Amino acid sequence: MLKKLIALSGLKVAMAITLVIVTTFIYNTVVSDPTGSFLNLLDKKWVDFIVKARPVQPHSPEVVIATIDTKAVDKYGRWPWPRTRMAELVDALNKYYNVATIGFDIVFSEPDQTSAIPVTDEYRKVFSKLGFSESAKAVRFVRYLKNRRNQLDGDKRFGRSLGSKKNAILGYFFFSNPANLKHLTDEDLRESAERISGSEISLLKGVVPDGALPAGYAAETNIPAISKGGILSGNFNMTPDVEDGTVRRVHLLMKYGDNYYPTLVLQMFKHYMGADNIIVESDEESGISAIVVGNQVILPDADGSILLNYKGPEQTFPHYSIYDIIEHIIPKEQLEDKIVLIGATEVGIFDLRNTPVGGTYPGVEVHATLLDNLLTQPEMEFAGPGTYFKLSDANHGVTVIFIIVFGLILGIVLPRVRATYSAVFALGLLLAYLFGQRWMVMNLLTWTSAIYVALVIVMVWAGVTLFQFLVSDKDKRFIKNAFQQYLSPDVISQLMDDPNMLKLGGERREMTAFFSDVAGFSSISELLTPEELVQLLNQYLTAMSNIIMEYGGTVDKYEGDAIIAFFGAPVHYEDHAIRGCMVTIDMQAKLDELREIWLAEGKPRIDHRIGLNTGQMVVGNMGSEDRFDYTMMGNSVNLAARLEGANKNYGTYSMISEFTYEPAKDAIEARELDLIRVIGINTPVRVYELAAKKGELDEKRQKAFPYFAKGLELYRKQEWDEAIKYFNATEKLIPDDPPSKVYIERCEAFKANPPEEKDWDGVFTATEK
Repeated sequence: MLKKLIALSGLKVAMAITLVIVTTFIYNTVVSDPTGSFLNLLDKKWVDFIVKARPVQPHSPEVVIATIDTKAVDKYGRWPWPRTRMAELVDALNKYYNVATIGFDIVFSEPDQTSAIPVTDEYRKVFSKLGFSESAKAVRFVRYLKNRRNQLDGDKRFGRSLGSKKNAILGYFFFSNPANLKHLTDEDLRESAERISGSEISLLKGVVPDGALPAGYAAETNIPAISKGGILSGNFNMTPDVEDGTVRRVHLLMKYGDNYYPTLVLQMFKHYMGADNIIVESDEESGISAIVVGNQVILPDADGSILLNYKGPEQTFPHYSIYDIIEHIIPKEQLEDKIVLIGATEVGIFDLRNTPVGGTYPGVEVHATLLDNLLTQPEMEFAGPGTYFKLSDANHGVTVIFIIVFGLILGIVLPRVRATYSAVFALGLLLAYLFGQRWMVMNLLTWTSAIYVALVIVMVWAGVTLFQFLVSDKDKRFIKNAFQQYLSPDVISQLMDDPNMLKLGGERREMTAFFSDVAGFSSISELLTPEELVQLLNQYLTAMSNIIMEYGGTVDKYEGDAIIAFFGAPVHYEDHAIRGCMVTIDMQAKLDELREIWLAEGKPRIDHRIGLNTGQMVVGNMGSEDRFDYTMMGNSVNLAARLEGANKNYGTYSMISEFTYEPAKDAIEARELDLIRVIGINTPVRVYELAAKKGELDEKRQKAFPYFAKGLELYRKQEWDEAIKYFNATEKLIPDDPPSKVYIERCEAFKANPPEEKDWDGVFTATEK
């Protein structure tokens, strides 16, 4: 018992591999840093492939992009442009196009370098040094320069344009590496913090765990003249995945000092939705749980990030050149009431990102994607709010379940099927899961691991297959090579599935035994040379054996020209009696075909007699421990052998017992021949001539068989003359019908010498095998 428990098996190999993969998955996703795992990266790459390969997805029509593109740079010169140009852009968007919200994926952290103010200031200094400032003309000129200075101040003009409609959200960024702050003084840090004061999250429910959010160490903000014009401001930091530098997620919040600051897109979303504030819900144990903007709920990951659902490649969202906007070339309805993101797409400005849908994806369109993900809703409600992707610890739990279930299924199925079928099954399971996982990504906006589940399928298949080849199939290959020459494929298959069958002994079961023998084979062999005889016999045995195999029968053995077979073992069939009858009918038909060919070749006529019986038999391996046969034994077997020989008493070629007739009668045409007592078996048996398959009996025999049955009935009543009349009637329809001739002879004999027994039962006792 203990040996059996510790013995290796396909299932145990499968579960061992499954345990290793489950442990690896849990370690890589829960225990250690997930970003350090190559398998986790492959998982991300697989989802990237799905996202990139799918067609462009439905996306928000409200989101558009005003681009610093090649056309605008060609028309207005290289970037950065004068702030007056940016003022013209804002004026066009608000006064002509009447847009809803404007967001800048740009920071204006330095004064306008293209302004003429330095020139006017220089003139004023020169006049002062030359002593001209006291004259009336000089005073008027200096006043003119002062007024002109205010008109030429592009920063102030830009600030005034931003503040005209109160719909502009300015962008800034945080330094996330303290090493980049060496050039900043404490005063610089204080001033930059003051410029974003008021944009921090004011409503926080719960406690944000330390380290839950990415931290900023200083802010690169807009200059005061510009920052005063914006109604809100937000950071546009992006943190690519460390494994491959791909931007797959954006953090909606960053920590700076003791406060938490929203992103540019979150502020734009707040403005567009008309919300009064942003509420952050957090738990000290699990981190950020929700961000509420008005009546909209956002469900970020615990670190406050959103996993982006890129809806398509570059320019999925409409791109409009800033030149076309300022010049009013774009139809008004294309921008009216839209959310406009302003950013660079010109290659030389280097605001391009590596994303799942492209390696040169404009950074401003990443923000557009995030904004779209917050604005749009999935088709399936239970996919949650927004169309961003959602992953949680529950996904990891479901992945573990998938790994275990698939490992278990494969461990149960693979050892029980052949190698080819196991490969097909494993491949089918793999493809089904991958298509299902793709459906989850497309429709549920979430997924379980593709790589780890695929790994368990492939590794379990490979492991079990190797185990089967090296251990389990070793015995099977021996059995196949040793027995394929003289056992049927079904027997070999069952032996391969259960090698213990090779042990001596057998089992008792109901089967149908088959015996056939060529009539007068000794005489035939004298008419042929040994070579011709062997050739003829091989042709005959091959053709007949193929028919037996076709119906699932087992060829027990050949004894010269005789074939011994059985139906119902080792593979059990409920209709084994019918199968035996079908084989008998088909063999007689096949012999008719072969006989014509052989007669045409000048070979002697060949007929064969067949006997069938159904009953309890012992089947199994019989013999010595070193040499044995898979065969059958029992009285039912002996009866089948006797019925084959009993055909000679009636001139028939296919005889079945009543025990075969009863279960097969609905599928065959037969006529009762006699009650016979064969040698070695005292109990009389009713026997039948097997004539045809059901419905295939020719018209003459259909008419003749009832006459024969009536004659047989009269014969048993000892009404010899009346019986002879019916047997003669049978012969008129079937000329020279051998059974009718036999009974006519018997009737004549009994007329001359009636039976001595008063209770004569009509049983015929055979005197030869």
